[in-house]
Amino acid sequence: SYWPYATTVFDYVRRAMPYTQPQSLSGDETYAVTAYLLHLNGIIGEQDTMNAQTLPKVTMPNQKNFILMYPPRGGRP
Repeated sequence: SYWPYATTVFDYVRRAMPYTQPQSLSGDETYAVTAYLLHLNGIIGEQDTMNAQTLPKVTMPNQKNFILMYPPRGGRP
């Protein structure tokens, strides 16, 4: 619920885990931990594959409830 995109979860895991040795996980390990966390929270299935192509396609459950603090000015996105 806190993050609108699954890629943000991946980035956090990549930068902060494991706690005792941050940034020591391989790419495959980072995808595996991210998939495990998403599965534990019922966002992906147990057999779903997690990689650079599938991760951005994950829809987080609260994604549409995030609002922009400072919307674009002048009608530009």
